[in-house]
Amino acid sequence: MSFPSGYDNACALELAKLSRAAYRQYSRFTTRNMGDWRVPTGYTLHATMTAVYETGNPPIGFIASKGTALYLAWRGTDDASEWIQDAKFDQIECSFLSGGVSVELGFHELYTTGSRALDSPQTTVMDYVKSNAARYSAVYVTGHSLGAALAVLNAAEIARSTSCKTPIMYSFAGPRVGSPAFASAYNELVKSSWRVVNTNDEVPRVPADEMGTDGYEHVNQEVPITFGSGWIWHWGQDHSLTNYIQQLETLNSSG
Repeated sequence: MSFPSGYDNACALELAKLSRAAYRQYSRFTTRNMGDWRVPTGYTLHATMTAVYETGNPPIGFIASKGTALYLAWRGTDDASEWIQDAKFDQIECSFLSGGVSVELGFHELYTTGSRALDSPQTTVMDYVKSNAARYSAVYVTGHSLGAALAVLNAAEIARSTSCKTPIMYSFAGPRVGSPAFASAYNELVKSSWRVVNTNDEVPRVPADEMGTDGYEHVNQEVPITFGSGWIWHWGQDHSLTNYIQQLETLNSSG
């Protein structure tokens, strides 16, 4: 398989596994065994992003480092309330971009909502990056499904509002996040951006481009891979991060 110029499949595989670690963090939370959860070997955990908008305030991602690289990993949908958020296809003005740029309401709410007791995911990650960017030579942002949408918002805000102007974003099975104006603004801000998409996965096809007040458009740059069948009873398998990782491993070993 021929990859686009600049795309690094080994890096994509590493980041997909960090996205998987964010799912495992949530799994430990739901079984009340958070003490058993650790970031993968070789990484240092710095903070956890909390989904304040949801009942129970579960973890939705984490901040970790390895050497001089910083990693911001977001998990995908794993709760009924998150499915509700995913389906809020109405649009809202993006709070950190000027010019009336529109993004999906549900993604924006999850990213920006905090409380008196808990910081929003946005505040947790942005405060850390703003305070520590000078320590790192590279900042990677990643996520799967819902987490891919949050990674897109996060990468754009990092490039727009911190001293780190060159975040590197790899997402997996991500939906459209915002309007054509948002996609255009994002593409100007985040030059190293890769959306790994299974051609049989239905999630990257939503929200439909004609939905919302201003419509929806994907950000750059799609990296298509293919596994599964695309048949309706296989949609879960076609969207599975485990299967994305397996296909990336196959491509890595054959490349």
